[in-house]
Amino acid sequence: MTAAESIADRFTRETAGHTMTIAHDDGLYRHLRFRGQRSFYWFELITAPGSLTFQGDGEGFVFRRIEDMFEFFRGPVGRINPSYWAEKLVSGRGDVMRYDPAIFETEVKRAFVDAVRAGEAPAGLGKAVRADLLDTWEFSTEYEDGARQALEAFQFEGFRFADTQEWNLRDYDWWFLWALHGIVWGIAQYDAAKKRSAGSGRAA
Repeated sequence: MTAAESIADRFTRETAGHTMTIAHDDGLYRHLRFRGQRSFYWFELITAPGSLTFQGDGEGFVFRRIEDMFEFFRGPVGRINPSYWAEKLVSGRGDVMRYDPAIFETEVKRAFVDAVRAGEAPAGLGKAVRADLLDTWEFSTEYEDGARQALEAFQFEGFRFADTQEWNLRDYDWWFLWALHGIVWGIAQYDAAKKRSAGSGRAA
């Protein structure tokens, strides 16, 4: 299961009791609030011509792409496009990616296996990698600098990992993915409410 898929499940659980309140709805000027019985994981969608703002219990994000940003994000609930949508951010770019200790561990193990297969791993390298890198408490934290410094400093009987500065140790932050699911789901809730209002003959 990918990170995006696991966050999709999490979003569904955490918004199961959410309801929508339309605070403002005038053409492309919209302000929608989504909140459940619990006080956390509320969020709001705010649009103006050419922009959409997501804000809630975590960091906020502002996107710009087309005049009606609901049209830009509108699609099947549960389906998001993190890489493309991140390109449309004008605020919150620094909160999109986070250092992931699990990726650090995966990359170290991959490089170790490659060294063994290439016949470049001295005897005892695996134990040294485990002791000096994988079992070191710092790498269960959120800090990337320490992980990269340790990779640069690691050596065992002349062996060093090559090109570690090129390793990508980041993945999408869970809250950014959660926010994207919130945008798609929120728009679907809004569309459903507008459809019900149109069917009943009342203005939304």
